[in-house]
Amino acid sequence: MSRKLIMAIVALSFVFTGAAFAAVENIKVSGDIGEQYLVRDFTMGASTDGDDSDHQGIFSQIRLRFDADLTEGVSATVRLLNERLWGVEDGFNDTESFNLDLGYIELKEFLYQPLTMIIGRQNLRYGNALIIGDPDTNQTAAGETPSLVGDLSWKKSFDAARAVLDFSPYTIDVIYARLDENLTGYRDEQNIYGVYGTYDWSSYNGVTEAYFIGADNSDGGTWTEKKERTYTVGARAQMDPNDHITLGLEGAWQFGNDAVASDDNRSRRAYATQLLTEYRFLNKYNAKVGIDFTYLSGDKGKTTGRTESWDPLYEDQTPGELVNILFANTNLLLPGFKVSMMPREDLTLNLRYVHARYARKVASDTYEPTKGPSYGESYSVDRNKKYLGDEVDFGATYDYTEDVQFNLSGALFMPGAYFKSTHDNTSYSVRGGVTVNF
Repeated sequence: MSRKLIMAIVALSFVFTGAAFAAVENIKVSGDIGEQYLVRDFTMGASTDGDDSDHQGIFSQIRLRFDADLTEGVSATVRLLNERLWGVEDGFNDTESFNLDLGYIELKEFLYQPLTMIIGRQNLRYGNALIIGDPDTNQTAAGETPSLVGDLSWKKSFDAARAVLDFSPYTIDVIYARLDENLTGYRDEQNIYGVYGTYDWSSYNGVTEAYFIGADNSDGGTWTEKKERTYTVGARAQMDPNDHITLGLEGAWQFGNDAVASDDNRSRRAYATQLLTEYRFLNKYNAKVGIDFTYLSGDKGKTTGRTESWDPLYEDQTPGELVNILFANTNLLLPGFKVSMMPREDLTLNLRYVHARYARKVASDTYEPTKGPSYGESYSVDRNKKYLGDEVDFGATYDYTEDVQFNLSGALFMPGAYFKSTHDNTSYSVRGGVTVNF
């Protein structure tokens, strides 16, 4: 056991020993452990860095959570997270240490009966996470998570303050989060602020949401640079018209400005639409099929005037495992199909297909992913084409016990006409592992 881990456990012991004198009524300890072996190839047949081999490794994820109930209506939560590749010890981004994943205070009926305040590092996720779900999107993870598996990270927390007003069946969430702090005085802090309103229907398992989210998401600069701001207005509705069917629709519009240079800002006018459907057969196999469609607007990469490129902000969506790795959640048209069933009560099988296209053609003959596991690759492309490719994902989950699951999954991405012949080989990902919850 590492010295840092021992020190973290000792520190937590003192914290909760001290809390015992603050009228602790109950302390709950929980957590989960995930171990998986994976093999991935994003090169599609060639690579500019001279490495056309598989990427493989064994990935470990461990979370340890403490929930403390203090005086009436007051609680605190702390959760530690460790994510590393086997064989990687201190010295490689210090990935053996535990990091703070959650750390927040919850105050119920704060000054006013319907009001709950939640302050500190916490998960923020609304609707289908088209706008908010992951502070660095689910293509990657900040800090010490190895880049090869950044898209698989469990880290989803924001440093935030949230006020929840519960006027059942109406709920209003007012949020403020800071993703990056600059203490030198430059105007490059990254903030999220906004309001989510939710109405739970009294029938059809229905819900309606409306939201306004602002994001100051400039990533650095000087006093002379203009700050980048994105404002998003949207609405979402979902319902079960009967026991077999679920229907969901979300639409959002973005405006603001995109800071591309110190003396030049583009105005942003972008939009997104997402349709989700599911049909349940209600048979002994718990069989389900679903069809979904996502449209995220884009432009040709102009550096002046107005951009219609959708800003992915802090999304946490995975249209397909490899599509998610290769392409940012913008300028995409993504129709998809999925099916799942349980041939026996402890085994779940699922299959997903997604067709990926650009919403608009781009103006470059080379494509380089901007983040995530495929960052650093370079692909020769035909900018006159929009057909990116097709992906098939498949998976099996075996419930060994109520607490232990074995998982096997795979993904195949077949490049489309957008990729030239030097980069038209099938990419793949294969993962197998075990998870335990306690």
